[in-house]
Amino acid sequence: MKPLIPFFTLVRQEVYRFWRLIKQTIFPPIVTTLLYILIFGFSLGSRIQEIHGFPYILFIIPGLAAMGVINGSFSNACSSLYMAKFDRSLENLLATPLRPVEMVLAYIFSGLMRGVLIGTLILIVALSFFKIPPQHFFVLLYFFIFQSVIFSCWGIIAGMRAKTWDSLATIENFIITPLVYLGGVFYSIDLLPQPWRMVSMFNPLFYIMDGTRYGILGVHDAPLLYSFSFTAIVALILFGVCVYLFQIGYRMVR
Repeated sequence: MKPLIPFFTLVRQEVYRFWRLIKQTIFPPIVTTLLYILIFGFSLGSRIQEIHGFPYILFIIPGLAAMGVINGSFSNACSSLYMAKFDRSLENLLATPLRPVEMVLAYIFSGLMRGVLIGTLILIVALSFFKIPPQHFFVLLYFFIFQSVIFSCWGIIAGMRAKTWDSLATIENFIITPLVYLGGVFYSIDLLPQPWRMVSMFNPLFYIMDGTRYGILGVHDAPLLYSFSFTAIVALILFGVCVYLFQIGYRMVR
């Protein structure tokens, strides 16, 4: 147990970092989701009656929950690592007996905690209006965990590469957000004409959104095997990249 003490200490530190700022890290995504439901759900819901047999306002909830998981996991990892570089506390971390894989796992676990917590709270609040439980709980948990791992790893890579806060904001605003919005949060790709339907199939976040929607509502647009395989493979690849970057000390010092 003693060899794991440094690892659990780092995990506790990272979890405490976002928990003590809960008014900034947890509550805002929930409020934003409620605004999305009010604005998009009620305004567009009067024009789009049903998608896959569900009211439009209910159809968009899985995508909004996934968006909360994605943004929470990415923001937690990238901001934490960049701040550690900025105040040079990362140099102290590198002097500990922690191995690179343990450091990466600690950052991923804290990002996963924040992302899954946000996604779960969004679902509790949103689905309470409709009095329905998730249709496939373990499928939902699978996609929540793996999308959180993917974007925690992406956040680690972004935090290591970033030289300014603007670099992190650019990734989130101009890469992640467009991919999320074009990944089927507010629509089904069955509504799209060709070739846009085919283009959507090349959006990696589409499979994450689609799998999450299946876990909550029991409907999907893409073959489930694609969604399950894609999220697992991408998570493993990004995890390997993060461990390698820690091993070589990529931009560890400002």
